[in-house]
Amino acid sequence: MPLEFADAAYRYGHSQIRHRYQLNSQTGPVPLFPDLVGFRPVPPERSIDWKLFFDAPGATPAQRSKKIDGKLVRSLIQLPIALTGEVEIADYHSLAVRDLQRGQGVGLPSGEAIARHMEIDPLSAEQVGIASVGWRGETPLWYYVLRESDICTGGDRLGPVGGRIVADVLVGLIDADAASYRLSQQEWRPRKTLGQLLSS
Repeated sequence: MPLEFADAAYRYGHSQIRHRYQLNSQTGPVPLFPDLVGFRPVPPERSIDWKLFFDAPGATPAQRSKKIDGKLVRSLIQLPIALTGEVEIADYHSLAVRDLQRGQGVGLPSGEAIARHMEIDPLSAEQVGIASVGWRGETPLWYYVLRESDICTGGDRLGPVGGRIVADVLVGLIDADAASYRLSQQEWRPRKTLGQLLSS
């Protein structure tokens, strides 16, 4: 598994997590943490109505994730001790800090370096937006993927660098499976999504 995927690009979902979720029609929206931390039996008032999480025929549209934008909700910046354990440095309660440190620890290249390698014009420092907090180097890959999505697609999907990394790995996994539809049905071709059909 490429580290660029596992330790950066595929972590784009962290930016999509909401602070509160409506679990069922009997209770109001609850914060992700501490209410949904887990590690205990699920009380009846926390039972999940899956139609609130997945679109179902005849039901109102399910809750949507946040757009990919480079911002994590407070619940993920202040992870509970039940998840992190006791830490000596308070910043280690932040999932963002953990994601950035993981990328640095394995020596990932910057987002700009990968963009140049792919022959894509990198985002500018202004587009990335971290120079205002004193950052002078190139952008850590995880954060670059998030900002690229926001700048290039309005946060609706991954941008060219993040999308290429994620797609290459997922297609590679499918192609490594001898029973996959791409190998067992050579004539198969992807179809347009409903959104693409409606916009064309």
